[in-house]
Amino acid sequence: MRGFDELRYIRPTLVIFILLVTILLMMLPYHVFQNEAISYTQEIYSGIFETSVENLATTLSKGYFQWHGMYYAVVSGDDAFIEEMLQEVRQEFPAVKSARLIDRPPEIPVMNTHKLSTVNQELYLYFNIFDNNMEKEIPGKVALVSIDKDALLSEMHLAERITFSPDGSKGFAYGLRTEIRGYDLMKWMVVHSLIAGIIGVLLMMEVLTLGLSGYYEMHGLQEIMYLWETGDPYTGFHSKNVAIIAGLVGKRLGLSRKKVRELVNGATLHDIGKVGISSRILRKHGPLDEIEMEVIRNHPTHGKDILEHFKYLKKFIPYAYMHHEREDGSGYPNGLKTDKIPLEAKIIAVADVFEALTADRPYREAYSFAQAVVMMTEMPLDQGIVSALIEILPDLENALCGRTPEKCWERS
Repeated sequence: MRGFDELRYIRPTLVIFILLVTILLMMLPYHVFQNEAISYTQEIYSGIFETSVENLATTLSKGYFQWHGMYYAVVSGDDAFIEEMLQEVRQEFPAVKSARLIDRPPEIPVMNTHKLSTVNQELYLYFNIFDNNMEKEIPGKVALVSIDKDALLSEMHLAERITFSPDGSKGFAYGLRTEIRGYDLMKWMVVHSLIAGIIGVLLMMEVLTLGLSGYYEMHGLQEIMYLWETGDPYTGFHSKNVAIIAGLVGKRLGLSRKKVRELVNGATLHDIGKVGISSRILRKHGPLDEIEMEVIRNHPTHGKDILEHFKYLKKFIPYAYMHHEREDGSGYPNGLKTDKIPLEAKIIAVADVFEALTADRPYREAYSFAQAVVMMTEMPLDQGIVSALIEILPDLENALCGRTPEKCWERS
């Protein structure tokens, strides 16, 4: 990311501060995640626990207490068989803590297969004893099975999350009290927050990059132009007007606002290659000799070289380097033709020629707008852009620096 390049422009303490603040902000929701995890465990696993208890009760009832063998053993008093079956229940089902036959308590109704009861935070299942067809029932006896809650949790793989305690802060199935532990999110949150902190710093670097880019393009550009105008007032004056013309033409052609803004800035810099050229050449009243002409023709290349030294001004290189190319290949420095010339460079070319024709020069007076556009229709410029220029001529009357409507439309 480009932001790393700008790290040298800020204090390391600021980077560390942003990193720590981002990590802190990311860690703040930790307790929320934990509470959500605990609530999820409490709600979802309470239902699962109840289902497990009901499944155990149904299995025991149908497997042992709705059966001719157990029914007739109780009727006949076959205690050995009864104890053998109850011992089998304790061995086969880890969640069963104890199982025995007792006299029916008053609160246990007949004709129900089983009833669950919670006493002092302990779970008990009472089973009525039937024959196979549930047509006969033992009226005075029931089987009492004590449930091992912790063993049932282990079977459900919940022992690490839930602990039964009479003083537990969370309610659970059947009115039981528990302590519920959330998931160990700390390591995940630290890693996640660290990554978010790094991303936050990178975003800060990117914002700084954009800020510096804006500075170079706007404030820095204004400072460059100020220094330029101090040494060569005419060229600075000319570039401002070219920028105005190019911006209005760009709008007329339907370019985006961002592109128009870039076009205006690029137009302002299009003659930056003239920096360093002797004012004697730039302000010469007569025609230039061959060497002087060669110096002037090199200003696009010189402008390209200058802009390459500014990271955020490189995108304006085509404006400075190609604005003297022409549609028929007669331009310079590369003799490009038609579609080989970028649209932006073509717009600058039209704006540059129009501004030059309608401004006073050391060797001639300005042409009127009408005269200038007639001349331009015969030049190897993009005539579609020239047409757009003609359409905005009324807007240019007062927009251009140093122009007056009367002089703009004068005809020789």
